[in-house]
Amino acid sequence: MRRSSIIMLIAAVALGLVAVLFARTFLGGGDAGSAASSAAVRTVPTVIAAADINFGEKITPDKVKVVDWSAGTLPQGSFQRLEDLTTGAGRTAMRPIVANEILTEKSLSTGANRLSTAPLLNPQMRAISVPVNEVSGVAGLIFPGDRVDVFMTRQPEEALPYAEMLAQGVRVLAVGLDMNVGKDKPEIVKSATIEVTPLQAQKITLAVTVGQVNLALRHFTDESRVRLQTAQVMDLNDGTITRLVRKPNSGGSAPAGPPQGGGNSGGQAPVGPGVVVMRGSDGGTKTSFESVIGK
Repeated sequence: MRRSSIIMLIAAVALGLVAVLFARTFLGGGDAGSAASSAAVRTVPTVIAAADINFGEKITPDKVKVVDWSAGTLPQGSFQRLEDLTTGAGRTAMRPIVANEILTEKSLSTGANRLSTAPLLNPQMRAISVPVNEVSGVAGLIFPGDRVDVFMTRQPEEALPYAEMLAQGVRVLAVGLDMNVGKDKPEIVKSATIEVTPLQAQKITLAVTVGQVNLALRHFTDESRVRLQTAQVMDLNDGTITRLVRKPNSGGSAPAGPPQGGGNSGGQAPVGPGVVVMRGSDGGTKTSFESVIGK
């Protein structure tokens, strides 16, 4: 009995030594590896906002500070020195900047007293302003940074009124004189500045002179492109049959037609109201007409 107890004691001591050795070998090595990995991360001085900065505010030394930031996660266009922002012409916030946010060239405008949409434009794009009102400007619910579709409606003398799509998914740069993308209150304005291609700018400029331009707000994640044909008055129904009552001929004459009844065999059809039958096609895009003159 004593012999078996001694054997068990020796086995327990041996297992304990193995556990200690295992812990020192693997756990200790892991800590060392983690420390080495942490030491290998390279940091660089980076300018961040020391407090919230509103749209249009000048960058001053009390609004920014320098911290060490991981070099691998720095956004493009960041700054490493306070002097780059606060000396010379200075910089102005092009949008609201929250505290501890990294300042970049895209979020700032050069010059303390001048805000321009030019830095907001993508390469090869143009900024153009279109007139809007409460209806065409979506009741003031369009803000800088939104995406819109541009339509034109026109009523020429030689044809029926029609509507065309001019551009899809264009970015709004400013509404009125406001470029603040942090704007959160609707406001009726007289113009909206949008970012378009040179060809779209040419078309929209012409459209403003010959018709009325309307903006349609779309979801900011919607990148789809929809092909629409020219829409005319006859395309406004949904493809069902519509009957329109024709006005009586006010001039006292009626269109020529076959005799109506025995007592009026040599005369014309009596003047009366008529009905125009509009038959929509299956697709709802074409309409035929059928006139029925009342007896």
